[in-house]
Amino acid sequence: MSKGKIIGLIVLLLAAAAAVCVLLLSRTAAPAEAKPLPHNPLSDEVFCADPTSVEYKGRLYVYGTNDSEQFEATSKDTENTYEKINSFVVFSTDDMVNWKNEGTIDVKAIAPWITNSWAPSVISRRESDGKTHFYMYFSNSGMGVGVITATDPLGPWEDPLGKPFITSVTKGLKNCPIPFDPGAVIDENGTGWLSFGGGRAKNATEDMPGTARIVKLGDDLLSFDSEFAEIPAPYFFEASELNYINGTYVYTYCSDWNNHLLGWHKNKYGIDAPSTASMVYMTTKTPLDTESWEMKGEYFCNPGLAGFDYSNNHTHLQKFGGRWFILYHTMILKSKLGYKGGFRSICADEITVDEQAVTIEKRGGSADGVIEPVEGKKEFF
Repeated sequence: MSKGKIIGLIVLLLAAAAAVCVLLLSRTAAPAEAKPLPHNPLSDEVFCADPTSVEYKGRLYVYGTNDSEQFEATSKDTENTYEKINSFVVFSTDDMVNWKNEGTIDVKAIAPWITNSWAPSVISRRESDGKTHFYMYFSNSGMGVGVITATDPLGPWEDPLGKPFITSVTKGLKNCPIPFDPGAVIDENGTGWLSFGGGRAKNATEDMPGTARIVKLGDDLLSFDSEFAEIPAPYFFEASELNYINGTYVYTYCSDWNNHLLGWHKNKYGIDAPSTASMVYMTTKTPLDTESWEMKGEYFCNPGLAGFDYSNNHTHLQKFGGRWFILYHTMILKSKLGYKGGFRSICADEITVDEQAVTIEKRGGSADGVIEPVEGKKEFF
């Protein structure tokens, strides 16, 4: 082959290579297709409920009751009665739009004494060993509260007490027959607090069940450092949670299924009665002073009033990336799949919280979910 032909062949090969590079670069540089709405629920594969969350190293970890465990043990059209549930689901995100399924926590294997594990509430703190420690309080069926601990949000988890943390016969706890659905928080002083409760006290009235409780936790977060105090929560039913905002303790709970207009004292509270099975909040600077709690009203309606099926209600308020979000559950997934059983799915939406006034926007759930990712991150497949 002549020198001229060799040079020509090299030129052709270089031109072909350049064309391939241009094609590859054009494909790489093309904007990815944005993740379409709706963004709720967090998972199209897992039934889950009663969310809680904790931030760690730039990611938000969300935990919830594993309704899929009940679903797999029964059938798609069986009513969800929760008695098969002994684990939690875990999801994580760094932008509140794209979620990773992190698997499950087998609570029964960790704490064999439990009857069930529902409605977790997680808090964390950095301790003297230099590690971040996680404390997960949870409902042991309706019989009380348990706690498991870890030094990583994905475990391994341990059972530090080897027994329930709270039961109806815990020393000092009176008139609280169903001490479940815990809600924990650590305030600016590093003090831990735990709320819980359920059922009706012996001296209950139509509008005041009298069983919402709060207690100051010991330094180890595994003991008590105060008496159990009542939170005077009207029409209290379940789903206790705590937040600490601008020096104020915020208690949230699910109201019951009664007609609240009949016994609501508008003149006493100065606000409208909450709707049926809605989420309500109260605030105080001194949580152990029962009389100090101020009723603030409804902030999240029942899913049935927001276009979903009616169901129980359980929320968690979380600040992440400088914005506030509400985690909650609906039965949106089971409805999409055409199932009749009451299997729930965790959802997320942005919510307005005025930190100066310590007030929470009143809203309901949505199918769209969080629209704008945290920190302006792009949402790609």
